[in-house]
Amino acid sequence: MSKHLGPGAGPSHVDPSLIRPRRGVLAGVWVAAGLLLLGAVAGFVLTLVSAVDAIDRDQAFRSGGSARVEVTADGEPAVYGQAPVPEGADCTLDGPGEAKFSPYGARYTVKLNRTTWVRLLRIEADTPGTYTLRCTDPAGSATFAPGDGAGLGALANTLLLRSALPGLAGLALAGVAVALIVRRSRHRNRLAAEALGRSGRPPHGDGPSYGPGGPAGLQHDPWQSPPGAPRKE
Repeated sequence: MSKHLGPGAGPSHVDPSLIRPRRGVLAGVWVAAGLLLLGAVAGFVLTLVSAVDAIDRDQAFRSGGSARVEVTADGEPAVYGQAPVPEGADCTLDGPGEAKFSPYGARYTVKLNRTTWVRLLRIEADTPGTYTLRCTDPAGSATFAPGDGAGLGALANTLLLRSALPGLAGLALAGVAVALIVRRSRHRNRLAAEALGRSGRPPHGDGPSYGPGGPAGLQHDPWQSPPGAPRKE
Protein backbone atom coordinates (compact mmCIF):
# COMPACT_ATOMS: atom_id res chain seq x y z
CA MET A 1 0.00 0.00 0.00
CA SER A 2 1.45 3.31 -0.98
CA LYS A 3 1.39 6.12 1.58
CA HIS A 4 -0.06 9.41 0.42
CA LEU A 5 2.12 12.48 1.04
CA GLY A 6 0.02 15.54 1.87
CA PRO A 7 0.57 19.11 0.79
CA GLY A 8 3.99 20.58 1.47
CA ALA A 9 5.67 17.19 1.90
CA GLY A 10 9.21 16.95 0.68
CA PRO A 11 12.83 17.51 1.69
CA SER A 12 12.11 20.51 3.90
CA HIS A 13 15.00 19.80 6.29
CA VAL A 14 17.66 22.52 6.15
CA ASP A 15 21.24 22.08 7.28
CA PRO A 16 21.61 24.41 10.33
CA SER A 17 25.14 25.32 9.24
CA LEU A 18 23.71 27.02 6.15
CA ILE A 19 21.36 29.31 8.06
CA ARG A 20 22.54 32.89 8.64
CA PRO A 21 23.21 34.48 11.00
CA ARG A 22 24.85 31.57 12.80
CA ARG A 23 23.68 30.37 16.19
CA GLY A 24 26.99 31.35 17.74
CA VAL A 25 26.51 34.98 16.73
CA LEU A 26 22.97 34.99 18.12
CA ALA A 27 24.08 33.37 21.38
CA GLY A 28 26.90 35.87 21.75
CA VAL A 29 24.53 38.81 21.36
CA TRP A 30 22.12 37.36 23.93
CA VAL A 31 24.95 36.74 26.42
CA ALA A 32 26.28 40.28 26.01
CA ALA A 33 22.79 41.75 26.45
CA GLY A 34 22.19 39.66 29.57
CA LEU A 35 25.51 40.66 31.13
CA LEU A 36 24.85 44.35 30.49
CA LEU A 37 21.37 44.15 32.01
CA LEU A 38 22.68 42.28 35.05
CA GLY A 39 25.41 44.90 35.40
CA ALA A 40 22.79 47.65 35.25
CA VAL A 41 20.79 46.03 38.06
CA ALA A 42 23.93 45.49 40.15
CA GLY A 43 24.98 49.11 39.57
CA PHE A 44 21.60 50.37 40.67
CA VAL A 45 21.74 48.31 43.88
CA LEU A 46 25.30 49.43 44.64
CA THR A 47 24.33 53.06 44.13
CA LEU A 48 21.43 52.73 46.54
CA VAL A 49 23.72 51.09 49.09
CA SER A 50 26.23 53.93 48.75
CA ALA A 51 23.42 56.47 49.22
CA VAL A 52 22.37 54.69 52.40
CA ASP A 53 25.97 54.63 53.63
CA ALA A 54 26.24 58.39 53.07
CA ILE A 55 24.93 58.90 56.62
CA ASP A 56 27.09 57.72 59.52
CA ARG A 57 24.20 56.46 61.65
CA ASP A 58 26.60 54.83 64.10
CA GLN A 59 27.60 58.33 65.21
CA ALA A 60 24.08 59.77 65.39
CA PHE A 61 23.57 61.86 68.53
CA ARG A 62 20.80 63.79 70.24
CA SER A 63 20.82 67.55 70.70
CA GLY A 64 23.81 68.58 72.85
CA GLY A 65 25.88 65.51 71.92
CA SER A 66 28.87 65.24 69.59
CA ALA A 67 30.44 63.11 66.85
CA ARG A 68 33.79 62.83 65.08
CA VAL A 69 34.10 64.08 61.51
CA GLU A 70 36.97 63.21 59.19
CA VAL A 71 37.79 66.10 56.85
CA THR A 72 39.82 65.29 53.72
CA ALA A 73 41.02 67.42 50.84
CA ASP A 74 38.65 65.84 48.30
CA GLY A 75 35.73 65.02 50.58
CA GLU A 76 32.51 66.90 51.33
CA PRO A 77 31.42 66.18 54.91
CA ALA A 78 27.99 67.34 55.94
CA VAL A 79 25.57 67.47 58.84
CA TYR A 80 22.29 65.54 58.62
CA GLY A 81 19.27 65.91 60.84
CA GLN A 82 16.50 63.43 61.50
CA ALA A 83 13.19 64.75 60.18
CA PRO A 84 11.35 66.74 61.29
CA VAL A 85 14.23 69.10 62.00
CA PRO A 86 13.18 72.00 64.27
CA GLU A 87 14.03 75.59 63.41
CA GLY A 88 17.03 77.20 65.05
CA ALA A 89 19.41 74.22 65.05
CA ASP A 90 23.01 75.31 65.64
CA CYS A 91 26.26 73.40 65.13
CA THR A 92 29.93 73.98 65.98
CA LEU A 93 33.09 72.26 64.81
CA ASP A 94 36.34 71.99 66.79
CA GLY A 95 39.53 70.64 65.27
CA PRO A 96 43.01 71.28 63.90
CA GLY A 97 41.95 74.22 61.71
CA GLU A 98 39.34 76.81 60.97
CA ALA A 99 35.99 75.41 59.88
CA LYS A 100 32.62 76.83 58.92
CA PHE A 101 29.18 75.69 57.81
CA SER A 102 27.20 76.66 54.72
CA PRO A 103 23.60 75.74 53.91
CA TYR A 104 22.72 73.67 50.86
CA GLY A 105 20.65 75.23 48.11
CA ALA A 106 18.75 72.01 47.36
CA ARG A 107 16.92 69.83 49.86
CA TYR A 108 18.25 66.29 49.89
CA THR A 109 16.68 63.51 51.97
CA VAL A 110 17.46 59.85 52.54
CA LYS A 111 14.83 57.49 53.97
CA LEU A 112 16.14 54.54 55.97
CA ASN A 113 13.83 52.12 57.78
CA ARG A 114 10.98 54.60 58.15
CA THR A 115 13.41 57.28 59.29
CA THR A 116 14.02 60.29 57.05
CA TRP A 117 17.32 62.15 57.23
CA VAL A 118 17.66 65.68 55.85
CA ARG A 119 20.96 67.13 54.68
CA LEU A 120 21.37 70.38 56.64
CA LEU A 121 24.85 71.92 56.41
CA ARG A 122 28.03 71.58 54.39
CA ILE A 123 31.23 71.43 56.45
CA GLU A 124 34.10 73.49 55.04
CA ALA A 125 37.54 73.22 56.63
CA ASP A 126 40.89 74.37 55.28
CA THR A 127 42.95 71.87 57.28
CA PRO A 128 42.30 68.11 56.87
CA GLY A 129 41.98 66.10 60.04
CA THR A 130 39.56 64.88 62.70
CA TYR A 131 37.03 67.41 63.98
CA THR A 132 34.43 67.27 66.73
CA LEU A 133 30.89 68.15 65.66
CA ARG A 134 28.36 69.41 68.20
CA CYS A 135 24.77 70.39 67.42
CA THR A 136 21.86 71.67 69.49
CA ASP A 137 18.30 72.83 68.88
CA PRO A 138 16.02 75.01 71.02
CA ALA A 139 13.71 72.13 71.95
CA GLY A 140 16.59 69.76 72.69
CA SER A 141 14.86 66.90 70.88
CA ALA A 142 16.55 66.76 67.47
CA THR A 143 18.88 63.98 66.31
CA PHE A 144 21.94 64.75 64.21
CA ALA A 145 24.57 62.70 62.37
CA PRO A 146 27.65 63.39 60.24
CA GLY A 147 27.78 62.09 56.70
CA ASP A 148 28.81 62.53 53.09
CA GLY A 149 27.26 65.60 51.48
CA ALA A 150 27.87 64.71 47.82
CA GLY A 151 24.11 64.42 47.42
CA LEU A 152 21.94 64.26 44.34
CA GLY A 153 24.53 65.40 41.81
CA ALA A 154 26.97 62.61 42.59
CA LEU A 155 24.11 60.13 42.97
CA ALA A 156 22.72 61.01 39.53
CA ASN A 157 26.15 60.73 37.89
CA THR A 158 26.77 57.40 39.58
CA LEU A 159 23.39 56.06 38.49
CA LEU A 160 24.08 57.19 34.93
CA LEU A 161 27.44 55.42 34.78
CA ARG A 162 26.56 52.31 36.78
CA SER A 163 23.00 51.65 35.74
CA ALA A 164 21.45 53.79 32.99
CA LEU A 165 24.15 53.42 30.33
CA PRO A 166 24.66 49.64 30.76
CA GLY A 167 20.89 49.16 30.89
CA LEU A 168 20.30 51.06 27.64
CA ALA A 169 23.13 49.17 25.95
CA GLY A 170 21.67 45.86 27.15
CA LEU A 171 18.21 46.72 25.84
CA ALA A 172 19.69 47.77 22.51
CA LEU A 173 21.54 44.45 22.19
CA ALA A 174 18.37 42.57 23.13
CA GLY A 175 16.60 44.37 20.26
CA VAL A 176 19.43 43.37 17.92
CA ALA A 177 19.07 39.77 19.07
CA VAL A 178 15.34 39.76 18.30
CA ALA A 179 16.04 41.19 14.84
CA LEU A 180 18.63 38.45 14.26
CA ILE A 181 16.11 35.78 15.27
CA VAL A 182 13.63 37.12 12.71
CA ARG A 183 16.32 37.28 10.04
CA ARG A 184 17.47 33.73 10.80
CA SER A 185 13.88 32.43 10.62
CA ARG A 186 13.33 34.05 7.23
CA HIS A 187 16.59 32.67 5.90
CA ARG A 188 15.65 29.15 7.06
CA ASN A 189 12.25 29.41 5.37
CA ARG A 190 13.87 30.60 2.15
CA LEU A 191 16.34 27.70 2.16
CA ALA A 192 13.49 25.26 2.82
CA ALA A 193 11.51 26.67 -0.11
CA GLU A 194 14.54 26.34 -2.38
CA ALA A 195 15.00 22.72 -1.28
CA LEU A 196 11.36 21.95 -2.07
CA GLY A 197 11.70 23.57 -5.48
CA ARG A 198 14.73 21.43 -6.35
CA SER A 199 12.83 18.28 -5.36
CA GLY A 200 10.22 18.91 -8.12
CA ARG A 201 7.29 19.17 -5.72
CA PRO A 202 5.65 22.55 -5.33
CA PRO A 203 5.88 24.13 -1.88
CA HIS A 204 2.88 24.20 0.37
CA GLY A 205 0.11 26.41 -0.97
CA ASP A 206 1.42 26.64 -4.58
CA GLY A 207 -1.03 24.20 -6.19
CA PRO A 208 -3.71 21.59 -5.52
CA SER A 209 -2.83 18.17 -4.23
CA TYR A 210 -5.19 15.19 -4.25
CA GLY A 211 -5.25 11.78 -2.72
CA PRO A 212 -5.48 8.49 -4.65
CA GLY A 213 -9.17 9.10 -5.39
CA GLY A 214 -8.54 12.38 -7.24
CA PRO A 215 -10.47 15.57 -6.50
CA ALA A 216 -12.97 15.45 -3.74
CA GLY A 217 -15.89 15.90 -6.20
CA LEU A 218 -15.01 12.66 -8.07
CA GLN A 219 -14.68 10.38 -5.08
CA HIS A 220 -17.34 7.71 -4.45
CA ASP A 221 -18.25 5.19 -1.82
CA PRO A 222 -16.11 2.03 -2.31
CA TRP A 223 -19.09 -0.13 -1.20
CA GLN A 224 -21.25 1.06 -4.09
CA SER A 225 -20.94 0.03 -7.72
CA PRO A 226 -19.40 2.53 -10.10
CA PRO A 227 -21.84 4.47 -12.30
CA GLY A 228 -23.00 2.47 -15.34
CA ALA A 229 -22.06 -0.93 -13.92
CA PRO A 230 -24.72 -3.68 -13.85
CA ARG A 231 -26.50 -3.76 -10.53
CA LYS A 232 -26.19 -6.96 -8.55
CA GLU A 233 -29.40 -8.27 -6.99
